[in-house]
Amino acid sequence: MAWRNRPDNEWTISLLEINNSENILEVGFGPGQAIQLLSDVNASVHIAGIDHSETMLASARQLNEAAIAAGRVNLQLGSAEHLPFADSTFDKAFSINCIYFWKEPLQGLRELHRVLKPSGHVAVTVRDKKQKAYQAFRPDKLTQLFAQAGFFSVSVHHNGVRSHPLICVVAAK
Repeated sequence: MAWRNRPDNEWTISLLEINNSENILEVGFGPGQAIQLLSDVNASVHIAGIDHSETMLASARQLNEAAIAAGRVNLQLGSAEHLPFADSTFDKAFSINCIYFWKEPLQGLRELHRVLKPSGHVAVTVRDKKQKAYQAFRPDKLTQLFAQAGFFSVSVHHNGVRSHPLICVVAAK
């Protein structure tokens, strides 16, 4: 999983155009590789992460041990629907191949909207597959969910990789 998700992580992070000293949130960080990648590329960003799995939390903490010790990364157990952060905390937020596991995707997006600063951006990446399990997260349905959650300027991006197709929806608060 780690090897296969690296291109997903790189692509999603690149779409957010993260700047120095920004506060970033990842929802559903899994083993923590996107956080490690972002932390390694830009040492001035502060990254928080939330994941519902204790196993993934332990793995991500181990992988990002140095950045956590330096105070640049904060990882917690929790859910997208109840983010444990104050309003207007983050400049950017992202979630990669995780929205499928949210119990209430609209509530999760509303929470992301709440914790983003004015003019903040969020990116949600999903598989671009026509299988039944992915139908609730097709571009038209994701765009509607983002609008219902209060986002505007919603754009849909395709990675163009036939063997591993992805969609990323990027929206502004």
